[in-house]
Amino acid sequence: MVSLRICTVFLALVCVVSAFHQVKQQGSKYKIENVADITLKNALESIRPSAWNVKELDLSGNVLSKISAYDLTPFTNLELLNLSSNVLFESVDLRPLTKLQTVDLNNNFLTEVLVGPAIQTLYAANNNISTVFCYGERPSWANKRLYLANNKIGSLLSLDDACRRRVEYLDLKLNEIDMLDFGELADSSDTLKYLNLEYNFIFDVKNRGNVVFSQLDKFDLSWNKLAHLGSAFIAVSRAKSMNLSNNKLVLLGNVEFTRHQTITSFDLRGNGIQCTSLRNFFDKNKHLELVATNTVLAVTGQSREKCPETNMYEGPYCCENLIAPFADRLIDLKRKQYALFSGHRSEQERAECEQEYRARQQKMDSTKNQYRTKIDDETRRNQDKIQLMQKKKMLEEQLPVVENAYNELKNVLETTAAELQLTVSEDRNLLQLLRSIVQWYDQQYVVEQKKQSEAIDDWNMYQKRETELLEENARQKKLNSEVDAALQHANATLQEL
Repeated sequence: MVSLRICTVFLALVCVVSAFHQVKQQGSKYKIENVADITLKNALESIRPSAWNVKELDLSGNVLSKISAYDLTPFTNLELLNLSSNVLFESVDLRPLTKLQTVDLNNNFLTEVLVGPAIQTLYAANNNISTVFCYGERPSWANKRLYLANNKIGSLLSLDDACRRRVEYLDLKLNEIDMLDFGELADSSDTLKYLNLEYNFIFDVKNRGNVVFSQLDKFDLSWNKLAHLGSAFIAVSRAKSMNLSNNKLVLLGNVEFTRHQTITSFDLRGNGIQCTSLRNFFDKNKHLELVATNTVLAVTGQSREKCPETNMYEGPYCCENLIAPFADRLIDLKRKQYALFSGHRSEQERAECEQEYRARQQKMDSTKNQYRTKIDDETRRNQDKIQLMQKKKMLEEQLPVVENAYNELKNVLETTAAELQLTVSEDRNLLQLLRSIVQWYDQQYVVEQKKQSEAIDDWNMYQKRETELLEENARQKKLNSEVDAALQHANATLQEL
């Protein structure tokens, strides 16, 4: 009886929720509101009689935690699908939707995206995406626009070959890329117009294949860890706008950027470039010095950037008189690294670190607001509940692994304690046990250090004594030689007498 009542209540709730969804239509555009996982099929069934007419389907701002593309296959003319601002987790596979050209997955919790052959525009900012796959043969004339800001992408290769082919717009800011190879975008050399890589961790740039992006309008590599502008940057030498500000640039290589009247911006602010290197760069690219000055003036209102640590300038930019640029910068970074791990950072270093963190956080907040969808309070609360449930599920899945690791660690520590003949009480926790073991090894280390010190002292004493004996031996040999000489002289004199 109880089970029957529970089922009745559950069915009633499902009916109420399914009746609550709303469909709004404007021509071939359909928007479904107030829909959840358990009511999605019913909601889609309600517009299925008009499936032939559905070209744009908006499911944004709901509480969907999963979706199957097969539920959408009846809509054979579907070209645009909006799933933004839901609570989609893990992977979304949209390959069965072969005519889908535009998909919006902004503001979810996805880790992987798979799209079909017709895709032209992919919005997937503010997720946890690490891989993107594009399947099927595409029309040779169709370009792609990929908006993947604020994700977990670690390399251009995280986008498969098809995704990197004929790309026109690629936004990868606020990701986790540390090495960049322009050659990995070779299949987009004549289509790429916009490439944004700001707020990554890029310290090394290559250009295998000597790619040149002939149509590039904007290139942004600001707020990274780049130390050297080398020959690889010939790939972006035709960009109309280039931003390399707030890196760790020290040297500018022998790179000549294309001379054209349409270049509008060139930004190197916030670096510590060697003065000689910067001067040589502007001598080789005279047209860029005026563009750089106008860029600084437009951004700061001043003709030169403000230099906090030096009064040396080349063009509009601060520079440093470094004798050995890389060595000096490496020593400075090592000093900062030591200060960070030892906890003895200066106020200036702490301020620099906080500034970088704040700048990245502000950019992240700005990106989230840029793609934010207006959601009512009830839907927001339901989304929060689903997020908590997903986190709980993930923690429950991780719990056995953590417990196994804990038990293994416990066994190792207890075995080690027994071998070291340490007293282990039943109520002692692992942290205390670990501290006892570490303390024992510290004591042993002190004892061994003392023995080693005594052995070194003995060795030094032996060496000293050996040296003294050698010196005494040499002195005795010298005396013997002198005595032998005197004796020979005496014998000779005796023979004469």
